[in-house]
Amino acid sequence: MGLQQAEPGIVIDATNGPIRYFRSMNNKPSSYESNKRNEEFVPGHEEQFKQLIRNSFDMLVLLDQEGIQYYVSDSCEHILGYTPEELMNVSVIDLFIHPDDRAITREGLRDIIENNKNGGTQYRHRHKNGGWVYLEAFGTNQLDNPAVASVVLNVRDITERKKAEQALKESEARLSELNATKDRFFSIISHDLRSPFNSIVGFSDLLATQVRNKDYQGIERYARIIRESSEKAMELLTNLLEWSRAQTGSIDFAPEYIELVTTIQEVVELLDEPARQKSITIKQELPSNLPVMADKAMIHTILRNLLSNGIKFTHPGGRITIGLEKQTDQVVVSVTDTGIGIPPHDIGRLFQMDQNYSRPGTQKETGTGLGLLLCKEFVELHGGTINAESQPHQGSNFRFTIPNHS
Repeated sequence: MGLQQAEPGIVIDATNGPIRYFRSMNNKPSSYESNKRNEEFVPGHEEQFKQLIRNSFDMLVLLDQEGIQYYVSDSCEHILGYTPEELMNVSVIDLFIHPDDRAITREGLRDIIENNKNGGTQYRHRHKNGGWVYLEAFGTNQLDNPAVASVVLNVRDITERKKAEQALKESEARLSELNATKDRFFSIISHDLRSPFNSIVGFSDLLATQVRNKDYQGIERYARIIRESSEKAMELLTNLLEWSRAQTGSIDFAPEYIELVTTIQEVVELLDEPARQKSITIKQELPSNLPVMADKAMIHTILRNLLSNGIKFTHPGGRITIGLEKQTDQVVVSVTDTGIGIPPHDIGRLFQMDQNYSRPGTQKETGTGLGLLLCKEFVELHGGTINAESQPHQGSNFRFTIPNHS
């Protein structure tokens, strides 16, 4: 450690053995030999300075150019749980630094030694309890100083600061997500929800005209368009309300044992008419029964959205297959279609709030992409995952999992 000035007129000598404190002549530190001749011991200060070092919030560390520590102040014990002796004469970087931080720690030491930088390197040091403590080290290169012959580090515990920084990052990410949610919400209300209602209002006026003119063929056609637009608006409103409830945390997650095969069959029956209108065959590859612990309303919503998308993006005369597989720790549900498929670069956008991915169906059916976001929310509430595989013009396969608690 050599000689250091502790306060005006006081010099610390820890070159050999216990730390000693001397009064400097003329309040100026001189060389070691001069100090030995001209400085007198300051009574009563030794214990005071020992206590200051021992109770410091920071650690004082002396190490050589290989990173071997040969002096660590007592404060390491309340920061890291180790005694100074446990941290001395070992390769600390290899034995105590987090593997992901070793490279940056070595680079920081090299900067101090070769480039006379002051450090400021942040890294994780193992605590004796097995956890990790975030440290920040500042230092100076005193290797060429014969009185010190060390790299001198001042090391500070910044764990609480890092926790605060992480909390801030998470808060910023959440805020960004909420802003994206708000933008998507307003987009749906201002555009996607207005479109079917505009159709309803417009064709209602035409329907009234046809009634006055007794054009019964036109009446049937316009009534069918109004019904289709109403169904689209109802589906969108249902998704929008469920999604908004999920975003605000006001939706109830109430898992119970349900018969999954029966639930799938109910959804297929609900969407049989839209599939029939496009001459799409829905094939069910299901076991006779399969009870699962799940929220029935949410599973119903997931299946309804995936099957609706399959119908929307499959050409007339195509096929949709619903599969169900029981694995050791989960149940896998798949919805596979022979539709138009999805380009590979768009797969990653399907479940992202800020991507706003949607495209028209094979008969110009409109969509918002909201249904897949809702599927992701509900699947993750169950502790499962959802993903998609697709190739353009070859169809798509959507799979989601439910943990198997049976």
